[in-house]
Amino acid sequence: MQGIETETAVTEARAIPLGTELVPELISDDILNEAEADDAWAAPGWREAALEYHKHRGNRASIAPYAPEELARLRRLMDDSVSLDRAWHELHGRRSGTRASTVEAPVFGLRDGLAALPKNPERLRRLSELNAEQLCAVCDRLQNFQPHIAPAWTPNEVQALVVIWSKRHG
Repeated sequence: MQGIETETAVTEARAIPLGTELVPELISDDILNEAEADDAWAAPGWREAALEYHKHRGNRASIAPYAPEELARLRRLMDDSVSLDRAWHELHGRRSGTRASTVEAPVFGLRDGLAALPKNPERLRRLSELNAEQLCAVCDRLQNFQPHIAPAWTPNEVQALVVIWSKRHG
């Protein structure tokens, strides 16, 4: 095995041009002209886009519509007394108020597929207690099972589950 001497490697590395020797054309005064940069930002395209944005925005602070209660919630989360972790969880948590266990328990019980459903009345009970939004969450999770957990459900299996839910849900 051939090796390279450290001293030779350092000498060769020092010979590589850096700074102005490496790319003089990129750092010349002709390229970095401040007047040209200012002109680019003041071009009609940018100005017209900004004027159109402000026109559509009206007297709102943002073009995106926010309900007053949502704005109050966001302002409350920006308070110094609110930790970043708490704000993140409130912004990215479940808004429906559904407890995680309400969706997780049926998903866990349905890993064995539809055939296991009638064998356990508790699974049927949990399924019948779901509302439509929760059922959609369960169906999404079932179709996205990772292979090391359980086989992902097919659309036909999910449709059969929805039929069972609708019969029991009444």
